[in-house]
Amino acid sequence: MNQNPRALRLLHAAGALVIAAAWAPGALAYTANVMATVNLRAGPSIEYPLVSTMPAGAAVEVFGCEENYGWCDVQFGPDRGWVDAAYLQMGAPSGPVIVADSGVVLGLPIVAFTFGTYWDRWYRGRPWYSRRPYYYNYWNRYPHGRPPPPPNMRPPILPPRPPVVRPPRPRPPGNRPPYRPPDAGRPPLRPPGNGRPPGDGRPPGGKPPGIGQPPNNGRPGTPGNWRPGADRPPPTPKPAPGSPQP
Repeated sequence: MNQNPRALRLLHAAGALVIAAAWAPGALAYTANVMATVNLRAGPSIEYPLVSTMPAGAAVEVFGCEENYGWCDVQFGPDRGWVDAAYLQMGAPSGPVIVADSGVVLGLPIVAFTFGTYWDRWYRGRPWYSRRPYYYNYWNRYPHGRPPPPPNMRPPILPPRPPVVRPPRPRPPGNRPPYRPPDAGRPPLRPPGNGRPPGDGRPPGGKPPGIGQPPNNGRPGTPGNWRPGADRPPPTPKPAPGSPQP
């Protein structure tokens, strides 16, 4: 039986294409388990709408992950979406491993999230599909999702600054007062008693004689031993009775 060589070549080429399509990385799906209850999102970020919630222990099909294995494209029942790779666990020769830490060892392919074709294929008819322009702008700004904030980042502790020592200000020459010893310019110390002689200069017993009174008790022309009535003339003796009158 004669066979057409051209037909055989075409048949072999078609078979090779079928085999290549069957083993293409994009067509393969890996089975993983969800470690804890986690949300299935419509994109590789928590900013995208919620597709469904997957319980702990649920089996999902993994079609690939984004670079750095942060988010993976999975199928959970009829729902298709993206899940954080830290919640996925797969079997390995050494035992179960986390996809986020062992994506390269597991051989998971790297896939890109193309917003337009992905949403148009899987999310038409969803209630939040009407907000497609809003999420499209978000995808243009953050193609791989908004990066998470660093955990409890604190500014570094700087060593204390050394104290600032400022030199004294130079004064122009000639403006300084001349040097004086500590006791210069002070009056000499006074003797005890405020400079007065002992007893205030008074004789013992009171005031000195004659202080405050003129001589002769203020009467002019009288001796110093004047007594009251001494300036009167002596009384005229009365004649004896019967003696002639002058």
